[in-house]
Amino acid sequence: MATQASPAKTRVALWDNARFALIVLVVIGHLISTVRTDTELGFALYAYIYLFHMPAMIVLSGLFSKPEVTPKAIVSTVQLVVVWLAWEGIWAVLRGLVEGKQLSQSFLVSPAWTLWFLVTLATMRILLPYIARFKHPLLLATALALVAPLLPAIGVNFSAARTLAFLPFFVGAWLARERGWLSGSWFMTPSRSLRAGAWALLGAVAAVLAVFALLPGGVRGFWRIDRWLTHRDSYSWMFEHAPVGGWNANGSGLAGWFGLAAGGMLVVGLLMLLAAAMTLALLIVVSRSHSIATVWGARTLYVYLLHGVVVWALRESGFVGAVGELGWLGIVALSGIAIAIAALLSTKPVSALFRPIVEPNLAWMFGRGEAQTR
Repeated sequence: MATQASPAKTRVALWDNARFALIVLVVIGHLISTVRTDTELGFALYAYIYLFHMPAMIVLSGLFSKPEVTPKAIVSTVQLVVVWLAWEGIWAVLRGLVEGKQLSQSFLVSPAWTLWFLVTLATMRILLPYIARFKHPLLLATALALVAPLLPAIGVNFSAARTLAFLPFFVGAWLARERGWLSGSWFMTPSRSLRAGAWALLGAVAAVLAVFALLPGGVRGFWRIDRWLTHRDSYSWMFEHAPVGGWNANGSGLAGWFGLAAGGMLVVGLLMLLAAAMTLALLIVVSRSHSIATVWGARTLYVYLLHGVVVWALRESGFVGAVGELGWLGIVALSGIAIAIAALLSTKPVSALFRPIVEPNLAWMFGRGEAQTR
């Protein structure tokens, strides 16, 4: 997510263009989520988006993070926590008024819907100074991501499961920036052949999903991959509720545990590699030129927080379900509506109106030196 930069800073079009492209995918994914299993197109589109869109968002956050505990880093992290707490309250009020729901025992412990991202991002920023001190920080982050799903206790509380699952993308992005892996002309001004290869990869994944969608049973008949892509459950649960083509790695005894560990790490490891490849491909094909998408891409935090309310309202009103009943045409229509929502919430009037609850001024909480770092 991006917050408004000060006027003195020059924003790079590439990153803001990528942010806007990804936030559009976020809105599409959330809008079709409740009707994704109604059509093969909906399920395939949902799976395609979730294969890489959140890892890519984490990458864009990691690229601009530093392991030094500076006043600016402290203010930025505290602001994330404050915004998260404010929006937990907003969601509690909305659901209390509309759905009649009372505060549950998991209030704040289990972040409300989209708010897990704020908790995960704040946690990663706190962890980075420690992880960066290791000789092989990316290896450590990857090991944590692969081992965590073996422990069912690591779940949705404080977004622990997702934090560990996405940690390699955050650490890897920081390393890429730190060591200049993406600073060369090969990336900043990619050649036609490299762009073609990146488009080919993104297209190939879409083609594979399309082929499976056309087969008897479709994608979800072969594998409920969507349950693996939420990154919040254990290997045992995922293999039981979403076996891969009938393959369930759960077993009994010590041998069964090792089989589960090996199978789970294999599947998640491959999904991580694919997510990394698709993220890099997206960053290669994204335009390096300034456009309206560049301007909108600087306001993605507004879209991320506000679109949840819009999507929730459309669901509660029955609109999403009604459009979803149109089949693949409904999925196309919902996707178009999602793009319009993302564009509308990216506009300057929206950011001006909702700034107090998206980018609150917390200067009063800090000393003069820290406040001036914002």
